[in-house]
Amino acid sequence: MNLLTTIHERWAASTALNALLPVARLFTGACGDALPPLASILKRSDQPDSYQSDGSAIDVVVLRIHVLHADYGAAAQIVHQIKKTFDRTTFDLDGGDRVQNMQRINDGEQQRDDGVWKMTIDFQCTVYLASGV
Repeated sequence: MNLLTTIHERWAASTALNALLPVARLFTGACGDALPPLASILKRSDQPDSYQSDGSAIDVVVLRIHVLHADYGAAAQIVHQIKKTFDRTTFDLDGGDRVQNMQRINDGEQQRDDGVWKMTIDFQCTVYLASGV
């Protein structure tokens, strides 16, 4: 299971987050014609950090989560719950891989011309790759 799939699963497992925005409204990448409220996850970068003598590696992955909502307060609540759910967490991936730390590094917000609020959270993930790739 890859990192983005695991984020979807962790979102689905969070009762509080699902109450604010169901996982069915969470997209990976472009969300096509979907109307707000919604959230999308994008992988912004994936850089090798170090290689170990046992063949494993550490990568630094930056993810961006966008939240789109017509109501500022509702969008802010979703963002707050995303932070509570994911900031400074660790979790396993497939094949012995592991997110050693998922940490918030940047936030932003803007109101689009159509009045919809777009809130953004960037997370930096330190990922242990057992196979090195």
